[in-house]
Amino acid sequence: MSQTIYLHGLPGGAEELQIGPAPGWAVPDRLSWQGYEAGLATLAEDLPETCHLIGFSLGAMTALRLAALKPERIAEVTLISAAAPLDLGDFLSRMAGAPVFRAAMNAPERLARMTSLQAHFARLVPGLTLRLLFARTGPQERALALAHPYLIAGLLRRCYGPGRAAYLDELAAYVRPWSPELARVTAPVTLHHGGADRWSPPDMAGALARALPEARVIPHDGLGHYGTLAAVLEEMAA
Repeated sequence: MSQTIYLHGLPGGAEELQIGPAPGWAVPDRLSWQGYEAGLATLAEDLPETCHLIGFSLGAMTALRLAALKPERIAEVTLISAAAPLDLGDFLSRMAGAPVFRAAMNAPERLARMTSLQAHFARLVPGLTLRLLFARTGPQERALALAHPYLIAGLLRRCYGPGRAAYLDELAAYVRPWSPELARVTAPVTLHHGGADRWSPPDMAGALARALPEARVIPHDGLGHYGTLAAVLEEMAA
């Protein structure tokens, strides 16, 4: 029997599944890893014989790299609002998180200091933190975030606080080139992507589909990053 494993976004965690009907999926705690590459290798070895990987946002990288490392164990991959490799296209200027990714590439020490301050900010003024974080997104996305303020603020505090080292190390891995690994993914990949996504531009889904051996894109017109997650969770629960 296939086991479903969910790879959360960043900032993120298992709690983000509360945005929709909560499924009983396994959720590896990547924010506890002592180094991203070592954690990825350990998780790959511990995968069950047959599994379905679901990756949301930046969790898409972990899902795809696991599928490349252990193709014989992966029955299928589902990606929701996937963040594609930055070396796959000209995406960065259109990503709401562009300042963070640029800092991860060019000024990692400054990013580390910035996340420390953000942890205090998220704890003291969670509402303002959410409004600033979602300032470059559409009205539907902001409304969804404000409907779950303590959930999302809690995820931010963990990423910027106790899980900060793991968060920064995974960001560093994401901004490095990793698109060559996509050719080794043999499982079929389904990409759900919202047409109003400003965190992961919609053309990231098309770029991934072209780079993967077997992939299809399911567009979600008018939905944003988290709106697509909520819609797909609803579909899967039906």
